[in-house]
Amino acid sequence: MSLKTSYLLIYNTINALLWTRILFTLLSSIVLLVPPKTLYTTLEPWTRWTQTLASLEILHSALGLTRSPIFTTFTQIFARSVQVWAINYAFPEATTTTVAVYPAMLLAWSFADAIRYTYFAVLSVAGSSAVPRWLRWLRYSLFLGLYPIGIASEWWLMFRATLVTDSVAVKGIFVFFLGLYAPGSVMMYKHMVKQRRKVLSAAA
Repeated sequence: MSLKTSYLLIYNTINALLWTRILFTLLSSIVLLVPPKTLYTTLEPWTRWTQTLASLEILHSALGLTRSPIFTTFTQIFARSVQVWAINYAFPEATTTTVAVYPAMLLAWSFADAIRYTYFAVLSVAGSSAVPRWLRWLRYSLFLGLYPIGIASEWWLMFRATLVTDSVAVKGIFVFFLGLYAPGSVMMYKHMVKQRRKVLSAAA
């Protein structure tokens, strides 16, 4: 196994385990009716640092370690980084007062990424032909429902942050980003649908 393969296997496995932990902690918290503030206190640091780890993927793309387009990768990582640091971490009062929205965002993120990183971990060591069909299908199909949930949740939490911030500059930046969500999310969704069609048709 090459150094590149070993590194990608370790990286993707770590991320798969981290997102799986977040997912199961979230689901158990929902079943046990854990209060929103407790859920936030428990999962916010884990989600923030797990998502921050994903910043390495911009470097992976730039160095050619992966075939992901650098613009698409940067856009996705930047948007989530803003969400976890500038919204969820910086404005807990805006995040914890939305009983269902923050958990919905975490559900969309953790479910999709637990599968995505598991897929890439298997892909890095076994190759495309050895990836189970069900795993490939989940990797390229879950976003159809989860992406709209995640985007809508992110938008609402950022909107809530504009209502609690005392900074005119911060409010202006957030409003600008809120305006980008509609065209940006449509562009990303179309890209993922096109990628899904290409990958699944090639594997058929």
